[in-house]
Amino acid sequence: MTRRLVTFVTVSATLLLAGCAGLAPPGADGTGAQGAGAAAPAVPVRPPEPSEGRKTLDRAVAQFEQGKFAEAIRMIQESPEIVADSPAVRAQSLKTLAFAQCVAGRRPACRRSFDALLALDPSFELAAAETGHPSWGPEFDRARAAAKAVAPAAAAAIGSPRR
Repeated sequence: MTRRLVTFVTVSATLLLAGCAGLAPPGADGTGAQGAGAAAPAVPVRPPEPSEGRKTLDRAVAQFEQGKFAEAIRMIQESPEIVADSPAVRAQSLKTLAFAQCVAGRRPACRRSFDALLALDPSFELAAAETGHPSWGPEFDRARAAAKAVAPAAAAAIGSPRR
């Protein structure tokens, strides 16, 4: 009888464990839910649609990359959507505008665009791959030096007593 009891317990335990082997632990489906049917699967979230200014900037960058500098300049300068967009989009637009102007040989306009960019974002820096470019590198360096020279002078003027 003892042998039958041991066989019965062994078989029962084996069947019980075999039946549980296919069950996933609670929350294993990634929802963190306890039990079946506790939560519906998550719906993928779409990134927000780019702004109209960002779309225009992207088109202008494509024109620039194709060597159509005049078209890139025109698109940026004539875009009210860029003017109304975020500071980040405006800064990238001014950088692209300056690059296109420099490459097109419009150095004074290039410098003015860099001046406007640094007025918008005084901490702006070119990417490592962009620094030292023979067309826009010197213009950016001059604009950066002028912006740094103006900042201390402006701060000194603000702090000086009036007579």
